[in-house]
This record gives sequence, C-alpha cells and structure tokens, in this order.
Amino acid sequence: MTITATCHCGGTQIELPDAPVGATQCTCTYCTKSGGLWSYYPPAAPRIVRDDFGAVYSASDGINQHHFCTRCGCQTYGVSPDWSAADIGGDGTLPAGTKFALNARLLDAFEVIRGLEVSEIDGRNLW
Repeated sequence: MTITATCHCGGTQIELPDAPVGATQCTCTYCTKSGGLWSYYPPAAPRIVRDDFGAVYSASDGINQHHFCTRCGCQTYGVSPDWSAADIGGDGTLPAGTKFALNARLLDAFEVIRGLEVSEIDGRNLW
C-alpha cells in the first residue's frame, strides 16, 4: 500500500511504502518555527516523485538538511544523521548512517495524520 505526501502546491510529491506509525515533534527553534511533525524512514524507503520547487536549508553546515518548497513554502522533508544507530561515546564524530524525516503534515490521508501517536523531543536543550 503506497502512501502519498504532497506540499500545498503539489510541487513536491513523496511516495512512502507504508503509513507512519508515529511522529516526533521537536522543540528546537527551527522545527517549532517551520511547523515540522516528523515521521522517520530509512533513507531508501521514500520515493521522491517530484520536487519541482525544492530547496535545502541547513544551519549546521549541511549536517541536517531541511528541504522545503520555494513555491508554497511548505517544510517537506529532512535528511539527518541517524543518531539512534550510532555509538555516541562523546568522541564528536557523526554517525555514518542517515535517516529520512517526512513532515507528516503533508500526508494526503488526513486520517493518518490524526491517528499518529506524537512524541516530543527536547531539541531546544539537546543541541
């Protein structure tokens, strides 16, 4: 079953192999100002069908890539280090793997958004 997500103008369209089971609301300054509600997938799982007006913003020299639509302004998805798979021993190195974060607010099936269990991460104080 393919799940689709689109920005407001339709310039970005993403196909997902399955519906997300949950979402994360981050309290960092970027996520709270952009309105992202993140559902995570392995990098190869989503298929970007179109990204006609896509651009990338990063406040971290490209470590965290925030994709958005320049036409309608929607925050669409992100690519960031997969800290959950890393051995975080304090040596300052980044994990080799990444994760794909879909802005779940773009899911075309509104009932899926409403049914998501949302957890909060304290991004204001963690990084």
